[in-house]
Amino acid sequence: MDHLNRLHDLFKQFPGIGPRQSKRFVYFLLNTSDAYRELLAKEITELASRVTICTSCYRYFDSKGLDKHLCSVCHDEDREHESLMVVAKDVDLDVIEKSRSYRGYYFVLGSTLSLIERDPETKIRTHELVIAIEQRIKKGLKEIILALSLNAEGENTREYVENSIGPLVKTHGIKVSILGRGLSTG
Repeated sequence: MDHLNRLHDLFKQFPGIGPRQSKRFVYFLLNTSDAYRELLAKEITELASRVTICTSCYRYFDSKGLDKHLCSVCHDEDREHESLMVVAKDVDLDVIEKSRSYRGYYFVLGSTLSLIERDPETKIRTHELVIAIEQRIKKGLKEIILALSLNAEGENTREYVENSIGPLVKTHGIKVSILGRGLSTG
């Protein structure tokens, strides 16, 4: 296999990228400057050494210049301690943060569960979520918001998470909410 096809195959492995888009990436790189390609290669090479996972919410963050264990959101003591929003992926957290409509803390599950998932504990961070909830209870946690997609995987994940945290939230009287589901019709 030649270099063009190897690079094409690597780009096809990105989520949401098909064969035509991956070819566009290859041809784009061929038409850019050497400086751009070198910068891109450098950033990809340094990715693993500069980006780490927050020990509180489990999102990826650039640890340069910050506390090496907590992201900027978890490091911010001015946030509302009463609420914890559970999201599937880092991108979900980023979208909600950009909206500036939520000032509480987050927890990133890492994925969603398919309907046929046989070992959910290896796919999402439910054990870590229970620990995070226990720690947040000490700081005044009153509500957990499950902000998961309205699709089969999101609903399956929501149900599994609710069952996993059920005894803990019942014992401490914590409210569990989900995001609004669209507009009414009629």
